[in-house]
Amino acid sequence: MRPSWRRRPEADFSAEVEAHIAHETERLIADGMAPVDARAAARKTFGNVFAATERFYEASRWMWLDHLVRDLRYGARTLRQHPSFLLTTVLTLAVGLGLVTVVFTVFNAYVLRPFAVRDPSTLYRLGWRAPDSGGQSFAWRDFEALRDRRDVIAAAVAESNRFVSSAGRSLAAAFVSDNYFEALGPQMFLGRPLGPMDEHAYTVVLSHRAWTRLFAGDRGALGREIELDGHPFTIVGVVDPRFAGLDDYPLDIWVPHSTYADIRPESAGAPPSRRTEVTVRFQPGVTIAHAEAALTPFMSRMADLTRAPSAIRAAMLPNSTPNPLSAELLAVVSPVFAAFVLVLLTACANVSNVMLARAVGRQREIAVRLSLGATRARVVRQLLTEGLLVAGLAGLAALALAAWLLRAGTVALFGTLPPSLAALIRVIPLSFDYRVFGFALAVAAATTLMFALVPALQASRQRLTDALHGQRSGTRGASRLRGALVVAQVAVSLVLVVIALTLAHNFTSLGSIDLGYETRGVYSINVRGQQADLVARLTDVLSTDPRVAELAVTGGNPMFIQSRNVAVLPQKGVRPGSDPSAPIRFTFVASEYFSILRVPIVRGRAFSGEEARAAAPVAVISEATARAFWPNANPIGQIITIERANGRQVEEIPGYTDVTVVGVAPDVVSGFLVDGKDATHMYLPTHARHAQASAMLIRPRSANELRPDALQELFRRTGADPETFEAVPLDEMRQAQVYPLRAAAWIGGLLGAIALVLSVSGLYGVLSYTLSQRTREIGIRMALGATAGTVVSLVMRQSVRLAGVGAIVGLTIAFTALAFLGSVVRLKEVSLLNAAPFIVALILVLAATALAAYQPARRATRVDPAETLRAEG
Repeated sequence: MRPSWRRRPEADFSAEVEAHIAHETERLIADGMAPVDARAAARKTFGNVFAATERFYEASRWMWLDHLVRDLRYGARTLRQHPSFLLTTVLTLAVGLGLVTVVFTVFNAYVLRPFAVRDPSTLYRLGWRAPDSGGQSFAWRDFEALRDRRDVIAAAVAESNRFVSSAGRSLAAAFVSDNYFEALGPQMFLGRPLGPMDEHAYTVVLSHRAWTRLFAGDRGALGREIELDGHPFTIVGVVDPRFAGLDDYPLDIWVPHSTYADIRPESAGAPPSRRTEVTVRFQPGVTIAHAEAALTPFMSRMADLTRAPSAIRAAMLPNSTPNPLSAELLAVVSPVFAAFVLVLLTACANVSNVMLARAVGRQREIAVRLSLGATRARVVRQLLTEGLLVAGLAGLAALALAAWLLRAGTVALFGTLPPSLAALIRVIPLSFDYRVFGFALAVAAATTLMFALVPALQASRQRLTDALHGQRSGTRGASRLRGALVVAQVAVSLVLVVIALTLAHNFTSLGSIDLGYETRGVYSINVRGQQADLVARLTDVLSTDPRVAELAVTGGNPMFIQSRNVAVLPQKGVRPGSDPSAPIRFTFVASEYFSILRVPIVRGRAFSGEEARAAAPVAVISEATARAFWPNANPIGQIITIERANGRQVEEIPGYTDVTVVGVAPDVVSGFLVDGKDATHMYLPTHARHAQASAMLIRPRSANELRPDALQELFRRTGADPETFEAVPLDEMRQAQVYPLRAAAWIGGLLGAIALVLSVSGLYGVLSYTLSQRTREIGIRMALGATAGTVVSLVMRQSVRLAGVGAIVGLTIAFTALAFLGSVVRLKEVSLLNAAPFIVALILVLAATALAAYQPARRATRVDPAETLRAEG
């Protein structure tokens, strides 16, 4: 035990030494020694003893480091002697670590990494909340009034984000207040930021990515001009690569808002557009609650004036990262993390199995070390050190693999997205930082405990006499552990394969769903913002262009339409006992709408041109609506009353009270594909200058005649900003809706395939090792007349038993998880509990298990019984 004086301050230690010397001197004098000689002898005796003790404990401070270095050297030397073991374990673990690092890197970029500005933790996004809604967008004049509230706000910046056109390319632009860069303080890579001197000046600051993409990283780009919506702007700066705006959508350029107001002034008498987002910093000592209470009266004047002012309150949302961490966000991303972690656990189980087999094979070596005086803790520490070396090498390989996967994934994303959507997508830089490295280090350390600790404890638990005589004791426990690890691997792989097949099944189902109309060759053109007059102007331009074969004005295009429902009251033929007032989806369409989408009128007729221009009170309903309202009667000529539950007229469709059914159209999908065909739908007539007209459909005479550059030219002829119009082929919109499920199926398939390969390889390794230990048993069986088929059958039964237990566990987990998700997410065209994925996954896993077991079994039958018995004897 360490002496008590070693724990005292140095002055106390010296005083105690002197006291011991004085006491020894008195004793020697009492024995007859001269005082001078007695003191010299006492000082020599105690001084040497305490000096030696001090040197020993000083050296012991570094003893643990010396032991660690020795363990690392021994572990490295041992691993070098078995390169196949090292390569297998490192690569297996690197795959699991790399996949988890990939998903954490994405999570870090979009959730954890703060914006590259000054004091990002003090930034808050201003919003408003009402009992039934909320928002974060305001008019620019609201911001100008807000930034004078110095009692609460120390600094307020505003930005209005939209797309602009530059030489045929779409750029994500932010029109910002003159104090934007001064208040936020992002670093500049080149040039200077925007400031008050740029008011009404045609200047622009580029993001680092846009500078690289547009000017190939040319530093001479400063001072050059870039065309934006037909106007020349001078480049005055390039921001640091780490800054891309205050959102999860990276920006390309920043422009003074005053300049944009000069270029695109709002029409006289038109309501101010509410597209401005405000970010603030509080005054010192101001809390969130204080700021919300102080700004709530002010917010009532800033928010939508059609709402009751007393019901509106201010809301301050943290804005230090693209997506602030919250319980709701964790609930959304946890299934994704769980899937990747399952692959890591499968890899750890595989490596643990390999290390367990290797540790059992080293029992004689371990027994010798124990017999020479090493403690069990010392042996376990040595084996853990070897695991730490494997995990360290795997961590480095995982970082390299993760970097490659991120680059490959980004390329695959933009290569597989529909072209019109790919041109608009922006991805935050997925770079490594200290959080990613720390995460990789922590996970590598945790995996060391997962895959190395249990084998180390198992290998050190043995009787020395049996081990020194070559008898493997404790192998029954090791065998059970190896079997349990294989069962866990099979269960995890089956869960992932079931999920991947379920996603693939639903992706295929959505891809083949009948929309009820033809999307090929049809472009959807939406007008961004509230500028209804642009629909009429664009209609005039397109109707005179010879390249346009068909055109139809609508209030919402298929797959773009918002879910707008009203209550209707059919006046005759209502099914007895049913609710006479029922919700129905409605869309305003021109008379050409049905012909351009190749939607036939199955009963009655479509709108006439005169009815559309007059917005007559007539309607075309879907077949499902006709069946619901008039199941046993002819719906043509029936009257539908549009009303709220309390009888008041519906504000969304003013002027319509009673409409007459003139036609019946087939059921269609007018929203998300996962919702399936509409339960009810009603079409009302409109025209280009109608207040409800906000979009249009066009069908070119040839697919090659109206490419994006030609459409941009047509948009410019309206006199408006081309980026005000959003043109997307309906085919691509369908692909975009299916794409998330398609990508999820790809990722799930990749994870399932990796987990299955790891499970198969783990089973293969276990059987190979087990059969190598049963050589004598197999030799005796064959000497007694057992055939090769009998031996193979014996091994196959063992493997099927392990795989069967794992399959039962995996099927139970998969069914429970999918049933829970199915109860939470209810979608008409997506079913999470299908028998086919479970059956196919089970067959696939059992077939892979049989394949993994067959080769070791066949190899075991090639032993010569005579040679085996002679060698064992």
